[in-house]
Amino acid sequence: MAIPQQYRAWSVLGTALVFQASTFGIGFFAFTLWVETWAAEFDTTRSTIMLIFLVAQCMMGAVAPFAGKAMDRLSIRVLVICGTCSFSLALLLISFATSWWHIAVVYGTLFIAGPMLAGPLAAQTLAARWFPRHRGTAIGISSIGTSIGGALFPLLIAWLMVNYDWRTAHQVLAVFVLILIVPLTWTVVRNSPAELSPSANAGQPESGGQWTTKGVLRERRFWVIVLAFIPMMIATGGVQQNIGPFSHDQGLTPAQTATLVSLMAVVMIGGKLFFGALADYIQHRYLFWMSLVLIGATLILLYLAPGYVGLMIAISLLGFGMGGFLPLLGAMVAGCFGSASFGLVMGLVGPFATLAAVGPLIAGAIRDYTGSYQLAWLFFLGVAVISALIMAAMPGDRTDEAEGMIGDDLEASRSPS
Repeated sequence: MAIPQQYRAWSVLGTALVFQASTFGIGFFAFTLWVETWAAEFDTTRSTIMLIFLVAQCMMGAVAPFAGKAMDRLSIRVLVICGTCSFSLALLLISFATSWWHIAVVYGTLFIAGPMLAGPLAAQTLAARWFPRHRGTAIGISSIGTSIGGALFPLLIAWLMVNYDWRTAHQVLAVFVLILIVPLTWTVVRNSPAELSPSANAGQPESGGQWTTKGVLRERRFWVIVLAFIPMMIATGGVQQNIGPFSHDQGLTPAQTATLVSLMAVVMIGGKLFFGALADYIQHRYLFWMSLVLIGATLILLYLAPGYVGLMIAISLLGFGMGGFLPLLGAMVAGCFGSASFGLVMGLVGPFATLAAVGPLIAGAIRDYTGSYQLAWLFFLGVAVISALIMAAMPGDRTDEAEGMIGDDLEASRSPS
């Protein structure tokens, strides 16, 4: 008996939560847990280890436009599986590294296929296609997968490191993600309802027409989105990836640090649901500013160097504020460009998002040279203010254009990429 479309849609969304949780929980949320271990193992500095993260971000930015186009044109199911297999092999290879640059090479090649092909880009593209109505809510729900991974995997990894070592932890994770994601994705994921039944989308065509790269890059709203989100990403990424080293400076145990990372991820779930749901009803720039206020409060608290309880409050504010990032970015892109070219536009954001990778490196370098993170927190506070000012240039939400482009944009969409 065929599965009703509404249940199939929720199954696809649930699978997206699983593959996001795995690739982002391990690839990004848990990275901060490796910093001290790798610095000691390879006798180097924190800022050097942060170069690994920078390499990964730069390579992700370079391939993002191609991944975005692939999401619009190829089988997302196959792309997710390929990304998962590459990610699993990368984890295995990392466990045999004898120098920090070996890890950097793997992160910049095989490793990035996981978050690029089996991460938020795939999940949000699926959400935009399977839920044409209440798209903001669906994108918000789809994005909680990264937070679920951030809540669970740091605790698992901390346990593995205490009972085994970081190399064994990587080997266990390599097997785990392969067994968990590949069979589930192959069974459940399809690009859209139309892939199951050509009549499934009758009367509900994908919105926005088909944009081209040239058309997107000529659109003012694209540049406002990019220039507003990048400073925000620099600030939040700089804080997130230095939670581990900062906690170490404060005298916290690895278990306490893992708890902070998991707390941030759990609170982020609430933030994503909150901002995602409101994105269907409130202008996105107002929600963006609300998110920045929470991040600014976090940076002020961190500057005051509170105790463990104060850190828990700061991390909670950060998690809720960061929770607005993915759903708001996805909602803005879908609202401005529609779902038919969602992957393309999100992919074009990728190369610019690479600049956010300097955040962790800047914070690590400031700590190495000054012995404290205080100047880093002040720097990121100024960066957040820049984000807020740029977003003021965003025109009021015009969702009518998401239903069909007009004028030159429509002509551009018909021309070759």
